[in-house]
Amino acid sequence: MNRAAALLLLSLSVAVSACAGYRLVEDGRVRAGAVDALKTRLARVRELPFEVPVPVVTMSAAEARAMLERELAEDYAPGELERLSRVYRALGLLPEGVELEDAVLELYAGQLAGFYDPVRRHMVIVEQAVAGGPTTRILEAVLRRDLAGEMLLAHEMAHALQDQHFGIESGRGDLGEDDAQLARRAVYEGDATLAGFAAVSGRLGRRKAVRVAGRLQSAPAELARAYPDVPALVRETALFQYVAGSNFVSWAYRKAGWEGVNALLALPPRSTEQVLHPEKYFVTPEYPLTIRIGGLAPYERGDWPIVEETTLGELVIRILAERFFDRDEAARVAAGWDGDRLIALARAEEMALVWLTAWDSEDDAREFFAAYAEILARKRDRPPVAVEDDRVVASDGAVPYRLERQGSKILAIEGALEADLDELAARIWRRSRYDATLPWMPLDLARTGAH
Repeated sequence: MNRAAALLLLSLSVAVSACAGYRLVEDGRVRAGAVDALKTRLARVRELPFEVPVPVVTMSAAEARAMLERELAEDYAPGELERLSRVYRALGLLPEGVELEDAVLELYAGQLAGFYDPVRRHMVIVEQAVAGGPTTRILEAVLRRDLAGEMLLAHEMAHALQDQHFGIESGRGDLGEDDAQLARRAVYEGDATLAGFAAVSGRLGRRKAVRVAGRLQSAPAELARAYPDVPALVRETALFQYVAGSNFVSWAYRKAGWEGVNALLALPPRSTEQVLHPEKYFVTPEYPLTIRIGGLAPYERGDWPIVEETTLGELVIRILAERFFDRDEAARVAAGWDGDRLIALARAEEMALVWLTAWDSEDDAREFFAAYAEILARKRDRPPVAVEDDRVVASDGAVPYRLERQGSKILAIEGALEADLDELAARIWRRSRYDATLPWMPLDLARTGAH
């Protein structure tokens, strides 16, 4: 968890009671008694016991940055982050010259205050990382409570509870990951955010959970002001997990308390669409198509190896559209998403993209088609190419492209994979598959806690 997300929670005006000896970390050492008391409160309000102890260790900011750099090196193969950066720049998600590794380190290394390590199964607190603002420090002195430290520790200890009872994924972060994994991470962070607030405040009413989630809506704008040079792709995918995740989890908590949240951890959402629009999980479930792009085997066996294959999802499509349109229009462009698959191929310094998207209706597809036709033209600083029979073809320039719509599905090809992209497009349409995602059994949260 980054420090910005932890400190935003402190603005929620928690009602707390006084206690003596309030600092969790003093002189570089963790006060075991204070930590144990917080863990006891967390287990009580979260209604889950700790099955095994969770050691808490401290490290310096320099040590935390070194650990972050090591984890990036472990999670990504040599050169992988550079390749991902090329893919996202070609797609339009990153500005020219921006490298993902630099952006991630800029956002996280300076703000890393603490985290739960699911591999070593211990909690790490970064010394002097969480201090809060002047108002927070005054409130802490009056109440004799380490609010910033308690919120951080309770949040990360909630991850330990998740790990012990449900298991949590470790390894690669959200960058480059499939849409479904980012949705699952939003449940982890939403649960931990609400549980952390409950542990610090002593309780969490069901209506209060909704208000807590609502107070976080200003977080993206605040982080954008604090880190204007960090690309939106990095900022927004990070905060989505806390902001949208807290709102999504609050729906389950409001219906069935922590039993409802436990059910979410067992049956998580399948897409960021469901997290952004909770009614598509809780009211009228919508599960995305699983798209398998065919017709590219000749390139895989030749000199155009695949360097990335992923599902972007509604959230990342919204972030992409927001680079070219205002926030409201970008949300409309991304709405109605029903599945996608992106394949990136590289040959030396050349990059080619094949992106197949599916939409809830033909109207949704037409809206995205028109928007992406404009994005393709604006990426190349040229006027939009005329649309003919739901096709846009630009054969000149360094990066030719082809955009086609067939009903509620859209195919975009960017790059000189072939001199004439007609046959390639026809082959992809013929050989691609669209499989329904097997839905979870209907989850009746009102009955989740019944015995």
